[in-house]
Amino acid sequence: MDLLQRAFYGKDIRIALLEKREQAYEDFFCTLMQKKYSDNFLPVKAAGREGDRKADGYLFPEKRVYQVYAPSSGFKKDKLLSKITGDFEGAKEKWQSEMLGWTFVHSDFEGLPPYAIEQISKLKTSNRNIDIRVMGPEIIHNIAMSLSLESLIDMFGLMPSEKQLADLTHEPIKTLLKAMSRQTGCSSAIVPVSVDKLEFNDLSDDVAALLMAGRKKEKLVEDLLRKWPDPEYGDDLASAFNAYYLDMRSEGVVADQIFNKLQKFAGSDPASTNSQVSSLAVLTYFFERCDIFENPPKDWSK
Repeated sequence: MDLLQRAFYGKDIRIALLEKREQAYEDFFCTLMQKKYSDNFLPVKAAGREGDRKADGYLFPEKRVYQVYAPSSGFKKDKLLSKITGDFEGAKEKWQSEMLGWTFVHSDFEGLPPYAIEQISKLKTSNRNIDIRVMGPEIIHNIAMSLSLESLIDMFGLMPSEKQLADLTHEPIKTLLKAMSRQTGCSSAIVPVSVDKLEFNDLSDDVAALLMAGRKKEKLVEDLLRKWPDPEYGDDLASAFNAYYLDMRSEGVVADQIFNKLQKFAGSDPASTNSQVSSLAVLTYFFERCDIFENPPKDWSK
């Protein structure tokens, strides 16, 4: 797996962790753990009166129970505290000596709120014979990135390689540009961006790596738009990207999700690595030259 493939997979894993909730998040977590630990990890499904015995997954070598919590409406104090305490105490009662470790898996990239951390600390103090841990999406992301290329392909499909990007020519981009719907709107000023733009917009390292890679081919896009039969087509596309970005920003969509949606808007097809590298070149071109994401203020510093 080369660096470009790694960035694509890293981005898609992060998007999955941002977008999946409830059962979908639990299923995604369990699939990753099975890929990582093979038959040493098993999802726990409800069975009859026993239910799931307050567990969503079980890791045999460590005798560790995993409980996943990814509410679609976000954390609510009473529900979160009840979930932590109720599921731990229930698992301790039902698994007994078969539970030497317990992990609370959650979905918030910002981490657990202080009251939840305090509650887990109390559980650790009163249950020193059980190894209690917390696993958030950053840790899950790291587990996923440690999987083999074969496992990642099985879960997310084949991603473009650095060689495919290097071999990219005008023709696939031309095909993609022709397929994009012409949209009207106010022209967006084409200006260079600050080197701090990636950090200012809180884009992940994976997305930053993709944009840096895409710069190698953005001149192909520039050449095509300069020679395009309609001289206003580039401005129209810039306006379309800008309008779509502003809509998503106004809805509070997270930066990496905005990037992912913009890449699809640029014609990316998950089933085609050619369309993925072509759309990356197009997206990078407009990222660098128009108001897709925010330019930092002149006095801004990290």
